[in-house]
Amino acid sequence: MPHNTSNVEVIGIGAPIIDYILDVSETFIQQLPGAKGGMTIINHDAFNKILNACDPPTLRLGGSSANTVRGLASLGNACAFIGKTGRDEAGKAFYDGLKALGIPMLLKPVEQPTSQVLCLVTPDKERTMRAFLGASTGLTVEDLHPEFFKGVKLVHFEGYNLLNPALIRKAMMLAKKAGARVSLDLGSFEVVKANKGLIAELLTRYVDVVFANQDEVYALTGLKERRAGEVLKDFCSTVVVLMGEHGCWVMRDAHAIHRKAIPVEAPVDTTGAGDLFASGFLHGYLQGLSLEECAHYGAMTGAAVVQVKGVELTQEQWSQLRADFVKNIK
Repeated sequence: MPHNTSNVEVIGIGAPIIDYILDVSETFIQQLPGAKGGMTIINHDAFNKILNACDPPTLRLGGSSANTVRGLASLGNACAFIGKTGRDEAGKAFYDGLKALGIPMLLKPVEQPTSQVLCLVTPDKERTMRAFLGASTGLTVEDLHPEFFKGVKLVHFEGYNLLNPALIRKAMMLAKKAGARVSLDLGSFEVVKANKGLIAELLTRYVDVVFANQDEVYALTGLKERRAGEVLKDFCSTVVVLMGEHGCWVMRDAHAIHRKAIPVEAPVDTTGAGDLFASGFLHGYLQGLSLEECAHYGAMTGAAVVQVKGVELTQEQWSQLRADFVKNIK
């Protein structure tokens, strides 16, 4: 029986994940299959082999869409989440973490293990992801109820959703039919390379806001940041190209703005920086603010999260961010 979402502004759809944050050397990364800085899907045995070769990890709630939704909830937006966890301790931790923020999970747990990701952080603070998708792969079109989307203002998707074309098409269709706007974070250049046609289709038919970093837009278009954004805005009304410490480009219609990043002297971990940027940006977007204000909000939340391990800011940090949002843009 679908949950009541009558008071929900934002729904996130994605993989409920527990992140294992591990400090590793450049040599360790070079010995792994797959590119540094990217995301590669691995099986459970490979996951455990890497985990057992490292020092004890820091565990955090993760998942790109879930991170963004948790950020939005912490900023005061009413949110819900669609995804599948296992009936294990990891699944319980994820459920409890969302519950603490007033975010209902709209689906029940399943028997598969909860999805888990290794966030391998090198000395340059870049993170490389190796993911075991587990229970999240059990999400199907049959799990999607039109009632979930009634009255919702925005439905946010992550790159992992692109691995299930039928699901993401159906969910975006239901969102638009219900009158919601749609945002998509491309999330991984490997996923982008494998799904260029699907991404072009979704941007053209459904997506209102797309988030991508410089590697992802290059994988999609073969172009550098600003030029890629100018091309993508012909498919999607609002395009946000993230460039880390170099800020971001935001494109809409004839407008193109560059927002500088907020300097951080000693970043701890870039895990979730793009996800939390999206939280700040979408918080402003839902209020109808200008591109400049939305990008400023995103820069603030992105800068805050790179100063902690994982994506879990304290209540005091969120309170300070909410207070800073009302100040003039500098």
